[in-house]
Order: sequence, then C-alpha cells, then structure tokens
Amino acid sequence: MSQPSPAILFLTGASGVGKTTIVKTIQANNTNQQLAFFYSDAQGVPSIDEMLEQAGSLERYQELLIHRHVKNITDNYSEFSTVIFEGQARFNFIEDACNIYSVKQYSIVLVDCAWKDMRLRLCNERKQRELANFGMRNWARFLRKQARQRNIPIVDTSKATEFEAVEIVQSHLFRLIGAI
Repeated sequence: MSQPSPAILFLTGASGVGKTTIVKTIQANNTNQQLAFFYSDAQGVPSIDEMLEQAGSLERYQELLIHRHVKNITDNYSEFSTVIFEGQARFNFIEDACNIYSVKQYSIVLVDCAWKDMRLRLCNERKQRELANFGMRNWARFLRKQARQRNIPIVDTSKATEFEAVEIVQSHLFRLIGAI
C-alpha cells in the first residue's frame, strides 16, 4: 500500500513577484520537521528553444513540468505532512496534476504585484532585465484574472511588506495543515 501524498501549498506567480523571497523566509524560520520546501526552478530552467523542442509549446512544457514536479513530490516527499511548492504554473495544470497523482489536500495562492514593482525587482534586484518584458507582464495579468475568476487568494507584494506577505502565506499554510 502506498503512502498518502503530503498536502501541498502551491505558491505561484510570475517572475519577480516575491515567491522565492516569501518561501525562503518561511523556510529560514521553520521549526516544523513535517514541512518540506520545493523550489521548481532548483532543477534548472532550460532555454525557450529547449522547452519548445521538448514539448512543442511553452504552455505544454509548463503542463508537463508541473505534472513531473507533483509526481516527484508524491513519490519522494511522503515522510512530510506538507510541502510548500514555489514556482510558476497555470492553476488548471496544478489541479489536473493533483487529481492524477491523488493529492487530496492542496491549496493554491497567487503571489502578485504591480508591474512597476515587478520590473524594478527583475531589472535592479535580480539583474534579469530580459524577464522584464511584455510576455511576463501578460503572464502576470493572466494569472491575476484567473485567480479572481477561480477565487484563488492573491498576496499583493506591492501592498504588503515582506513580513506581512509571509504572514498571509503562513495563514494559508496553517489552514491547509489544519485540514489534514
């Protein structure tokens, strides 16, 4: 008989919105041995050409990637009760992967911010000017619209301090853990 899947809190959003900062802050202060952290980009990010070669489209690449990540979590994180997933993904891809890999307890939170803040972070703090483009801006808009339509909580890091954003995400984490 297989181990039950850990509960997963998916923290998603466009590049530069503050996902990694929030998760690293939670991880640095974590004392819960049953909580694990999964950073989607830790495995490396292929070039756009490689993504297209592997999957035919960027959307299909993202779908395959989220499925691979959820399978990895269900296969390799069963000793943990909860995993915080940090990465970019469409909500329907997350939901489909959780259904396929029998993740019964999960929650999605969108981290978002105003374009001017995202652009400043990408260009100045991260030195990734190439990501501060209309594609990323449109991706953030798409996720924001989808979150509103699906009633997915949004943490706006333009309006919240880092401490406040961490507290908001932790409140969603505690709700998820309480539901286990």
